[in-house]
Amino acid sequence: MFFKMFPGLKQLLPYQISNLSGDITAGVIVTFLLLPQSMAYAMIAGVPISMGLIAGTFPLIIYALFGSSRYLSVGPVSIVSLLAFTGVSQIALVNSERFLEVMILLSLMVGIVQIIMALLHFGSLIKYVSSAIIGGFTSALAIIIILNQMNLFMGVTLPPYDNFLSFSLVIIRHIPQMNLLTFVFGIFALLFLLILKNKFLVSPGPFIIIIISILVADYFNLENRGVEVVGEIPNHFSNVSLATPSYELFVHLLPVAFLVGFISFVESFSVAKTLADKEKEQLDPNQELVSLGLANMGNSFVSTIPVAGAISRTAVNYESGAKSKLSLLITALLMIIAIFYLTPLFYYLPKTTLAAIIIYAVINLIQIKQLQQYLKNQPIEAIGFLVTLLSTLIWDVFIGLAIGVLFSVGKRIFIPLEDERNE
Repeated sequence: MFFKMFPGLKQLLPYQISNLSGDITAGVIVTFLLLPQSMAYAMIAGVPISMGLIAGTFPLIIYALFGSSRYLSVGPVSIVSLLAFTGVSQIALVNSERFLEVMILLSLMVGIVQIIMALLHFGSLIKYVSSAIIGGFTSALAIIIILNQMNLFMGVTLPPYDNFLSFSLVIIRHIPQMNLLTFVFGIFALLFLLILKNKFLVSPGPFIIIIISILVADYFNLENRGVEVVGEIPNHFSNVSLATPSYELFVHLLPVAFLVGFISFVESFSVAKTLADKEKEQLDPNQELVSLGLANMGNSFVSTIPVAGAISRTAVNYESGAKSKLSLLITALLMIIAIFYLTPLFYYLPKTTLAAIIIYAVINLIQIKQLQQYLKNQPIEAIGFLVTLLSTLIWDVFIGLAIGVLFSVGKRIFIPLEDERNE
């Protein structure tokens, strides 16, 4: 009965003490990665940093209770944060309390949508969406995320992102206005991260650059020289509640919730399935949908943003020696300690450093090597990749994914028909 209520605990209990050292090591290392990422991805979502920290905590506990992967690290991720920001910013003014209320409501709706998907066995349909479409869409989102960091990276005020071409021109026009000290600091942080990445299997770069940036910004008083810093982070839960649902708001948010729920599942399941295959373990896609849905619904009750399984943190968790879900619970515990006791230490953290961490984190999501392989071996997949990439950049993320999925479905229908005619 207990395991039926919390199916994820089957992999944890009874616990083997021989797994403890690996789980503790992995839990600590992932925390060092999650702390800067949760702050950075909160900025992508357009919400206070404290909401990002909370989003990096409770989903880990919920997933440990209900999920089917031993390694999946659920929390804020760049792509889901951008999708959530894009959807909510069309409904509410950014930096307003209404924006936060709608964002929290979106978390609840994403969770409900994912659970409905599980009941309809939607997880089994993931195989019908080509990996090339997901690759093109992810690459476009990575480019959009990088462009959206230019205001903090350059120290300028930019209008909201519209599309790739117009926003690129806006950035170029604002180059003469940039704060040179902010830009140089951001470049230094990004180069530091890239250099350390080549030196270590699991790079401590984000954590180290945060410490260096705080010390330098405090010592040289960069806040008074035009370098924007994080400032005070509340060490408590947000008192913002979700927006009062209305028919009009529901109609506007439903397609956003479906898209965020779908992409959240795709990103989570792809990395979890890869590691499960390595370990010769079975994953239930519909159980993954349920656990992600519960994590997102839970997030709405602690007033924070939609989440997914993070590719980078999950890979680090696995490579660092995690053996069970205890590593997830250790990370959650350390995050809670950080929220309540360590947030004052981040006051002088320059926002350009967080922008550099975001750029560093998403740059590998631009899947150039994958495109080269498609061009060489599977030209039709390369076309799908490029169609999705360009559609997303030229129009927006919702139209781009819709065009990509239609291309994938059309290819599955018409290519077999063409093969039959040729036989």
